[in-house]
Amino acid sequence: MRWPDRILMAMLVVDGFVVGVMSVAFAYLRFGGVAIPVAAVVAGVVNSVLLWLAAAHTDSPVRYLPLIAWLLALVIGALSGPGGDVALVPDGTLLLPTLLLLVIGAGLPALLARSGRLPEPEL
Repeated sequence: MRWPDRILMAMLVVDGFVVGVMSVAFAYLRFGGVAIPVAAVVAGVVNSVLLWLAAAHTDSPVRYLPLIAWLLALVIGALSGPGGDVALVPDGTLLLPTLLLLVIGAGLPALLARSGRLPEPEL
């Protein structure tokens, strides 16, 4: 992999982490009192785009690093903070939005990778 490709991959990994932080922040967004999984759908689409861009520059498993960074942000959001608070709660009435975030946010890129339609890198 060339140096510009490595720099681009590093930027995509940072982008994946930022998308994960924003996914945690907006996971429980409500419109009119109804929880709508907007963050899950946006995370799935953006993660698919990040995977597409990463696959265009490498064919190694490094292409999945933006998704791993996204999952790392979700794991950090699920851990308790200094006061015992948790940003991503996987129980009670918040279980469904949390599961949708995981299923849609990671499922759309997984379907894209499984379909074999990722671009081949230019060497």
